[in-house]
Amino acid sequence: MDTSSTIDAVRRGFRAIAIAFVIVTLIPLLLGFLFSVPTARVLSLIVSTLLLQANAVFVGVGFGLHPGFILAVMTLVEVGIVLAIYEILDVFAGQSKRVQRFTKSTEEKMKRYPILHRYGAATLIVLPMLPVIGLYSSVVIGWLLRWKKVPSIFFITLGWVLVSGFLLLVALGFVRVVF
Repeated sequence: MDTSSTIDAVRRGFRAIAIAFVIVTLIPLLLGFLFSVPTARVLSLIVSTLLLQANAVFVGVGFGLHPGFILAVMTLVEVGIVLAIYEILDVFAGQSKRVQRFTKSTEEKMKRYPILHRYGAATLIVLPMLPVIGLYSSVVIGWLLRWKKVPSIFFITLGWVLVSGFLLLVALGFVRVVF
């Protein structure tokens, strides 16, 4: 590995961190400022989203935050993290011969299933809803299967908004879940 590729990898790593910081932290804090939401509550919702994923809606409702604000902040956190993970995975793919071989092997296997290659990204809508897979793994799955980035991000975000919106309705008492 030469020096220029190492420097490029470090630069892209910092870019991923910057993307995450701006979208995950600064924009929600700005929204909180605009809507007079205390900074501690905004930061708590951000951290809760990072740790609890879609279940963080219960934290936001517990803080008495407006449902639209909760959904907006949680979606910003999701988009920032998804973009950062994609960037980090691309850095690993560019630096590691092992990862390059694995992704090439995956691409070859995907060619055997053209329908999965064509419509595969749409399946990512379901993954953020699954407790075992969740948000972070859905990004990795979409990336490993080499689905196009923009549709993958769109469908992951759509799934995220759907599951977060449903849990928000549960938290607000509009939907009753009985087990």
